[in-house]
Amino acid sequence: MSDGQAPPRPSTGDPAVDRVLEDLDDGLASAPEDQVGLVTEAHRLLQARLTSPAPPAPPGQARPGPR
Repeated sequence: MSDGQAPPRPSTGDPAVDRVLEDLDDGLASAPEDQVGLVTEAHRLLQARLTSPAPPAPPGQARPGPR
């Protein structure tokens, strides 16, 4: 973009993952020594999300299937 701002991050469809990625984006503007902990925590949270099942979709809302 010409104004120096990144385009908005597309949604993953999983609010927990979107929240981790948003926090990671925000934190990457911090000092490099702070980024190490941030990336480590993001990795831990995303890995935990992959190993735990997603909560059921609310009635009437389908989850996207595999592509």
